Amino acid sequence: MTEQKFFIQTLKNEIPIFERVFLAFPDKLTDWRSHPKNKGTLELASSMLNEASGFPVFLKTGVIDSDQMTELKPDNMKKISHDFTKFLEEALDLATEMDEEDWGSPTEMKMGGKTVWKSTKSGMSWGLLVDLIHHRGQLSVHIRPQGGKVPSIYGPSGDMAAEM
Repeated sequence: MTEQKFFIQTLKNEIPIFERVFLAFPDKLTDWRSHPKNKGTLELASSMLNEASGFPVFLKTGVIDSDQMTELKPDNMKKISHDFTKFLEEALDLATEMDEEDWGSPTEMKMGGKTVWKSTKSGMSWGLLVDLIHHRGQLSVHIRPQGGKVPSIYGPSGDMAAEM
């Protein structure tokens, strides 16, 4: 299996896990945060959505520039889950259609007019996916304090195990 195919399979596996976490929240969200310096629930989930929106952009163009991106500000987890999934599925389609040369081509991330990260499409894809998984872990901590049940992520959660 090539590294590109491994990425594609990994992304396919991760998309439904992201959906389960987003949809585990009750309809009425609070701005719960574990510490005053930490992001609130909707702010964290929106940040993840905005990061995911850039995934297809750099796969198509080789550049992601935060100054050129429209900030998305959804107000509920169902909308975030829907749009987040749409962006990752688009990235999945692009990665699947890409030849090896394009997958290994240079890409860069810009913020405030400056290049903050140079990599390949492969390297940036892995970096963004790992970062989104990290933020998913942070977000999963917000579920129980708001009355939701933590879903299965990589096996049964404490909430799911109690129901077995």
